[in-house]
Amino acid sequence: MSHWSARHIKIILALNIALFTLWGCEDRIQEAANNAALAQAQLEAGNFTNARESILRAISARDDVAGYFIILARSELALQQPAGAFNAYSRALDLQADNLEVLQSIAELGLQTDRVREADEAADRMLLLFPGSTRAMLVKGFVAIDRGQLVDAQRYAADILALNPDDEGGAILSARLSAIDGKFDDAVTTILNARDTVGETEALNATLLEVYRAQGNASGMQSVFPQVVAVTTAVADFRLDYINFLYKVGDKGAARSEVRKAIESRPNDLAMLATLNRLFHEYDRQPFTPAQRELLAQSGSRASQLSAARFYLESDQLSEALAVLRRPLAEKVHEAQALATRIKLGQGKTKEADQLAQAVLERDPRNPDALIARAQRRLANGDADAAIKDANVIVSDAPQEYAGYVALANAYRAKGSELRGRQVFERGLDSMPQSLLLTQAYERCLRGSDNKARIISLYADLSAALPSSVRVQDSFLRVCAEFGDRACSAKAARGRDFALRSFLIDEPPGTPRARGLFSRITPEQICRTAGGICTVS
Repeated sequence: MSHWSARHIKIILALNIALFTLWGCEDRIQEAANNAALAQAQLEAGNFTNARESILRAISARDDVAGYFIILARSELALQQPAGAFNAYSRALDLQADNLEVLQSIAELGLQTDRVREADEAADRMLLLFPGSTRAMLVKGFVAIDRGQLVDAQRYAADILALNPDDEGGAILSARLSAIDGKFDDAVTTILNARDTVGETEALNATLLEVYRAQGNASGMQSVFPQVVAVTTAVADFRLDYINFLYKVGDKGAARSEVRKAIESRPNDLAMLATLNRLFHEYDRQPFTPAQRELLAQSGSRASQLSAARFYLESDQLSEALAVLRRPLAEKVHEAQALATRIKLGQGKTKEADQLAQAVLERDPRNPDALIARAQRRLANGDADAAIKDANVIVSDAPQEYAGYVALANAYRAKGSELRGRQVFERGLDSMPQSLLLTQAYERCLRGSDNKARIISLYADLSAALPSSVRVQDSFLRVCAEFGDRACSAKAARGRDFALRSFLIDEPPGTPRARGLFSRITPEQICRTAGGICTVS
């Protein structure tokens, strides 16, 4: 009897555990469904951040529902995060391989996020499941352009327009191919005809802008830029492009006005602020009037104040740099104090710089700005080994900070090792070949050893890395005139002519290439139609 009772108890316990488990699963399923419904409602109401948080809770409770990942992807798109959207749609594809929205989004976002293989595969699957999908054909056409398969791209354009002569994507693909083939008038006509049919869309206007850019048609660009900028998105942000254009054509006042609008609209966008600094270095030593600089110092965002101060520091306008940091320094902002160590050191206020650097490094022992200042001070005091130790941390932690390489190279040179110093400069230029500031520092080093050949090749490399910079091409011309021959000067002059006609912003290191509707029509693509022979530079 007791044996039967024990067995009976075990069965009851097992049943209870199963019931509790089932109830627990049902609870989690219901919890996921509730959060997903909430996320959908928040998404429809425009509460995109809350929608993402809610759907992530749903996915945490249940990660086997394709619809949940689709809601996450839509939230990421609404938050202008194409990479996050691509990843979410990829998870949805694993769960639902025939969903048209998922396939279409992976194909189109794959182009935007440098996932070309996945984009191509998704487009292939779309055409298998949905023959005649013009959006899939459009993706295939852009992938073909990316791979230099222009005949295939032409075929996709023809197929799209055969199915629908008024298809916007087909017109864009056809116009881009005409431009790549050098038939700019045909490309313009194609886009203008499409605009007459479907209206002025963001993609059509952006394509018209790119055709005019590839043609070097400044008046054409000016005619369409305002419409493009008015509807610009994070995926295709043309405001910086417009600022660069205005500076390039000599309309400095209009460029400065657009700079103010850009900072006001996105005061905490670090990438945008960094690009503005690069434009200032290229075109405008005084982008802000004294009154605007005072307003920035008083009420600007922390990010915009730090960015402006860094520009003024790098352009050796130290009083202006310190003035912009007045408020964050009064509030003892850590980043401002770190940057101020370099500014004060540049002003010769070594005691103040030492005190600030010590205070910053006590809280943040690896702060790059404070370490740059301390390395320079240690080197000035004859302690090259300590300077090398500091500079090595900078180069390791902040490989895009040119001053770290300069500090490390100078420390090695102070120890008598010119070779090690040059190796550091070479390593820095491998990491950031577009850095004019690092190139200039290396030139000063090479002049000390009278290495004329490397000075010439240094600027030849920089000219190739920054082909749209007139300032860089002028520097190349300068060293060719001083150290080179007629061939060197002729090459530099060709580079300058191209830079004057180029309305592109040269990209910083590591920037993925744009593809698809808002991509650039590059000189390389145009040259490819001539058998790969490029004569533009």
